[in-house]
Amino acid sequence: MNSNKRKRLSPKQGHRIYLAALFLVTTIALYFALPQEARFRYEYQKGRPWMHTTLFAPYNFAVLKSDSEINHEKDSLLKEQIPYLVYADSVTKVKMVSLSIDIDRIKPSKANGSLQLTALKLKLTEMYHQIYEVGILDQNFINNSSSFKKKSLKILRNNIGKESQITSLFTLKSAYNEIKSQLDELKSAHPEWISYIENFQPETYLVSNLILDGERNRQMEKKLLENLSTNHGIVQEGERIISQGDIVSAQTFNILESFRITFEKNRGENSKYVMVILGRAVLVVMLLVTLYLFLLNIRRKVMRSKRDISFLMITLTAMIVCCSMVIRLGTFDIYVVPFTALALIIRTFLDTRVAIFVNTIAALIVGFMVANGYEFVLLQIVVGSLAVISLNKMQKREQFIFTAIIVFISYAVIYIGISLIQEANLSAVEWIKMKWFATNALLTLMTYPLIYLLEKTFGFVSDVTLIELTYTNHKLLKRLAMDAPGTMHHSLQVANLSEMAVAKIGGNPLLVRAGALYHDIGKIVNSGYFIENQIIGINPHDDLSSEDSAAIIIEHVERGVELARKHKLPEQIIDFIKTHHGTTKTGYFYQKYLNDNSLDEETENVFSYKGPIPTTRETAVVMLADSIEAASRSLLVKNSENIRNLVENIFRQKVELGQLEYAPLTFKDIRVLKDFFHEKLINIYHIRVDYPEIKN
Repeated sequence: MNSNKRKRLSPKQGHRIYLAALFLVTTIALYFALPQEARFRYEYQKGRPWMHTTLFAPYNFAVLKSDSEINHEKDSLLKEQIPYLVYADSVTKVKMVSLSIDIDRIKPSKANGSLQLTALKLKLTEMYHQIYEVGILDQNFINNSSSFKKKSLKILRNNIGKESQITSLFTLKSAYNEIKSQLDELKSAHPEWISYIENFQPETYLVSNLILDGERNRQMEKKLLENLSTNHGIVQEGERIISQGDIVSAQTFNILESFRITFEKNRGENSKYVMVILGRAVLVVMLLVTLYLFLLNIRRKVMRSKRDISFLMITLTAMIVCCSMVIRLGTFDIYVVPFTALALIIRTFLDTRVAIFVNTIAALIVGFMVANGYEFVLLQIVVGSLAVISLNKMQKREQFIFTAIIVFISYAVIYIGISLIQEANLSAVEWIKMKWFATNALLTLMTYPLIYLLEKTFGFVSDVTLIELTYTNHKLLKRLAMDAPGTMHHSLQVANLSEMAVAKIGGNPLLVRAGALYHDIGKIVNSGYFIENQIIGINPHDDLSSEDSAAIIIEHVERGVELARKHKLPEQIIDFIKTHHGTTKTGYFYQKYLNDNSLDEETENVFSYKGPIPTTRETAVVMLADSIEAASRSLLVKNSENIRNLVENIFRQKVELGQLEYAPLTFKDIRVLKDFFHEKLINIYHIRVDYPEIKN
C-alpha cells in the first residue's frame, strides 16, 4: 500500500493512544519515585501484639543503638574530653610594647617626675607580665558553657602541653579586677603616683592570650568518637526475634528496627534485587489500573478530556515526587508536606469523589516509602477527606483558612489517638509532630495562589473566578447595563432561571449564572436593533430587508465572542455565547421572508445561526431558559395553561431541530426542567388582585 494513502487515526483512536502514553509516563515517574531498596514486609507498633508468624533472624545483624542513645554517649564522651588552648605570645608582646610606649609619652608634672614614671612603668610591666604569664582565657571558650564548665584544660606553648585548672586562670573581667586591686595598693603605698594612676586605663592593655585551638579540638573529638560503638551486640542467624502474639516491647522494637534498617540497606543478590524491581512495578501498575478503572466507570467524563486527565496525572505525580524528595533528603518530617493540597486542588477543578479517590491512591503509594506506612495512610486519607468535605464549594477565600484549621486539628487529634493506642501514655506522644502539622496547615494556604496558576495553565475556571465574573460591577456587565439595559434585564432573568434550573437536575449553578449573564453581550454592538432595547414606536428594522435584519441579529453571537475574548473571559463562558442559539433560525425575519419569497438552501443559511449546539447540561439549560424567557414576554394572556403550552412547544422545537442532541440530558431531566420553568414563570407573571376604589 502506498504510504501516502495510509488511513489516518480517528479522534477516538488518537485519544486512546494519548491515554496509554500518559499512563505509561506516569507509571515510569512513580516507579522511580519509590525507594530503590528492598521494602521490609512486616508492620509493627511498640506496645502492640506481633501479628505475624514467629520471626527468626535470617542472617547475623547488629542491634543498633537509637539516635538518643548514641547522642547521650557522645555527650558523655565529649564531657570527658579536655579542651586545648594555645598560648599566644605575640598578643602579649604587642600589649606590653603598647603599655611601654604610652607611659613614655606621659610628660612629668614635677622635677623628679621622670624617675617616678620609670618606677611606675617597671611596676605596671611586672603586674601585666604576671597576669599574662598565668593566662587570660579566650572569650569564645567562656561563651561555650559546656567547655567552660570543665574543671581542667590543656595549654599548648611552644608545642608543649601543660594541664591547668580553669579556676586558676584569668578571664578578662577577673584580670581587670586584679589590676584594679593592685593599682589601689600602689596609690596607698606611693601617694606621689596617684596623679598618674588616676588617668591610667587598665583595660586598654588587657587581651585574651589563651586562644581556643579549634582544629586540634575537632581532631581529638573525631578520634574520641571513632571508638564509639553504634550497636548493643549481634543477633545470630536463626535466633528467635519475636513470637506470634508477643507484645512488642521497647527492647524488641529496637531489635526489629535494626533488622529493618539492615534489610533495606542490603539489596542482596542480583536475583533478589530483580524481584524488588518487579514488585515495585507491580505495585505502581496495579494502583494506576485501579485509578483508570474508577475513572472509566465512575467519571468517564474525565477520561474523555485530555485536559482533565493530564491535569489529574500531573498533580498526582508532582505530589508523590515531592514527598519522595522530602523523604530522601531527611531534613524535614514527611508531615511537613501539604498532602491535602492535592485533594483540595482536584476538588476545586473536578469533583469531590475524584479528589478523595486520587488522594487515597497517592497516600497508598507514599505510605510505601515512609517508615510507619499504616499511620501515614490513615492520617492522609481521613484528613484529606475532611479537608475536601469542609471546602465544599470554594466561594470565599476565607474557606481556605477554615480548611487549614480543620487540617491541623484533624492531624493532631488522629495522631494523638494513634499514639495513645501505641504507648498508652500521654507523655509518650511526640509533641514535636505538632510543629510539623502546623507547618503543613500553613502551607495548605498556598493552595489558593497555586489554584490561580493551575487555572491559567490548564484553562480551568474555579468557583472564585466565576463569582468574580458574576459581579454586576464587572466592566463588561456595566457596559451592557449602560448600552443595552433591556438586554441586561433579560440576561439577569435568564441567569436567575438557569441557576435554579440546573440545581434541580445537577450541574454547576455558578457556571450557569456567569454564562447566562454574558450570553448576550454581543448586543452591546447595535443594541437598538434588538426589541428589548428599542424605544416604543421606533424600529430600525423597518428600513431594512429581512436578510439584512437577520444578519444583524445573528451577528450578535460573533460580536459577543469577540468582546469576551477581548476582555479575557474564560472559554467556558464563551461556550454559552456560541451555543445559546445553537443552529436555529431567526424566527421572526425567517417567517417574514417566507411570506414574500420562495426559499432555497443557500438563502435558508442566511437566516440560521452558525452554532455550535450545546454539549453540556449547563449550556443546554441556558439555551432553553433564554428561549422561554424571551417567548414568555410575547404572551398576551399569561395564565397557567398558556405558559405550559409555551414551555412544551419550545422544548419540542429544540428536540425536533436537534439542538439537544449532544446535551447530556435524560428524559427525567427534561420533565423536571419543564415543570420548573412552568412553575417559575407563573410566579413571575402572577395575577395581582385589584385594589378597591377609594371613595372617601
